[in-house]
Amino acid sequence: MFSLIPILFLFSLLIGGTAEAVQSNPCAVAREIETKAIALLDSKPDDALKAFENALATCPTDVAIGFNLGLAYHQAGKKKQAMETWEKWHEAFPNHVKTMANLAWVKFEFGDDRKAHVLASEGFAKQPGNLSLAHTKLFALFRRGNYLEAYDWIMRMLARERQEPGTGLKGDRVELWREMAAGFVSETLWRQFRQGERMEALRQSINLLVKEYPGEASFVRTKDQLLLAYTDPEAEIPFPRPLPHETWAKSGDVDDQSAMLDSRIDTQPPLAAWQKRSDAYAVVAGVNHYKRIRARHFADRDATNVHRLLTKRGIFQEDADHVRLRINNAADHQTLRQDLEWLIKQGQNNPNAALLFYFSGLGLPSGADALLLPANARLDTLNSDHAISLSWLQGALGRLPNKDVVVLLDVCFNNTPECAVQIGQQAASSPRGALLQGGKPVAVAADRLGAALHGPAQQGAFTWHLLKAMLGEADGFPVGKKDGWVDLAEIFAQLKVGLSQNTPPADPILSVPTQMRLTRTGGEQ
Repeated sequence: MFSLIPILFLFSLLIGGTAEAVQSNPCAVAREIETKAIALLDSKPDDALKAFENALATCPTDVAIGFNLGLAYHQAGKKKQAMETWEKWHEAFPNHVKTMANLAWVKFEFGDDRKAHVLASEGFAKQPGNLSLAHTKLFALFRRGNYLEAYDWIMRMLARERQEPGTGLKGDRVELWREMAAGFVSETLWRQFRQGERMEALRQSINLLVKEYPGEASFVRTKDQLLLAYTDPEAEIPFPRPLPHETWAKSGDVDDQSAMLDSRIDTQPPLAAWQKRSDAYAVVAGVNHYKRIRARHFADRDATNVHRLLTKRGIFQEDADHVRLRINNAADHQTLRQDLEWLIKQGQNNPNAALLFYFSGLGLPSGADALLLPANARLDTLNSDHAISLSWLQGALGRLPNKDVVVLLDVCFNNTPECAVQIGQQAASSPRGALLQGGKPVAVAADRLGAALHGPAQQGAFTWHLLKAMLGEADGFPVGKKDGWVDLAEIFAQLKVGLSQNTPPADPILSVPTQMRLTRTGGEQ
């Protein structure tokens, strides 16, 4: 803390105070200092922190000043000091709910889920309906893996609110939490099924859930799907989804959506029509919901975001005559084959055309070939007659005279858990020869390692780094001059660095270097 004399010297000009004023009414002066400190927070945060500290030294019993000092520390990124301040303040003023709420959240940020849960529960008992406290309590339960406890508490609070308004929870945000908790509970049951849990035990668990919560449609659906999967080996089995106790960061703001690129893509100004290419054609596909195979997560979002960016800031015009988007069931074998034949035809008709094929989903080695699996792929017919043969595609593209041709695959073709295990069989080593033949650039998410997912962004890691690069971060990477455009050489250079640092890392390959331009980044010409 700072002594009284520097306080008066620092703020005498700001508040017109005198030593007599401080002695006669120190807390009034402290609140004046606090007001000035708040005004300084954005422009001069260090001065603001000193001011808050001085205000508290002047009036050490003002609960608002102590609480705001913690806020100032937190806003300045000094979360440990914020936590220590709120801990002292909570001890001194145990009934100050705002201090309790912020202390609970910062405890969660530091990974102390047990203490965060206890504080949030105590605070909610004092101030029912407080969404901040409810948020901390639920997220602490999620990260501890207590999904049914979280769901049950939400349901009790919703019921309490209906019976006694103002004592429970309501609103869209709470309904979202309910859906999250129900989904996590259902996934735990599916995991038990996938791991060979006896059906009788599973039946008992799901029957109790449906009896206890008859209005939860997802539990009824899970019950029906589990029974069908038990009796029919070819019935749909939902793909595994990540659970918070395994994938959420053990500390930090797990609700932080800054890694998600959707809003950045949405806010990008579209290219002027004259900057598009009338001779640019693309097929973009993503499958994370296979009919008969456990799929990989986020592939539909991968394809959707790639399509949005390519047609908004990229060289491609957004219409079916230039770009075809196929998601999940729409990306069946017949449709994908016809789309690729259409793409090849565009190159045959126009040797200057730019051609792009993007696919996010499952891949499989097949002898010297590699297969891309369409939505209707089956385990008993995984061959080139029922999937997209990479050798066929590369051969057809390789015969074209077109210079601007690229294939982008958020796929891996090896025996890592992210690849072959998802379809229930061990694959041979990566068919690297099949990936590198053909003469046209093919970028693949992983060679020997797995095609990792980027959980916080809800994307495949390959696609997430691809999108970031196309949004402009790769312009001039690593040492070139920025020209306002991102080409594939720049994209892959940055993507490779990003994936090598990913957790777990991936090892992408690019068969042939290319400087084909994809997206515009700088100011409009």
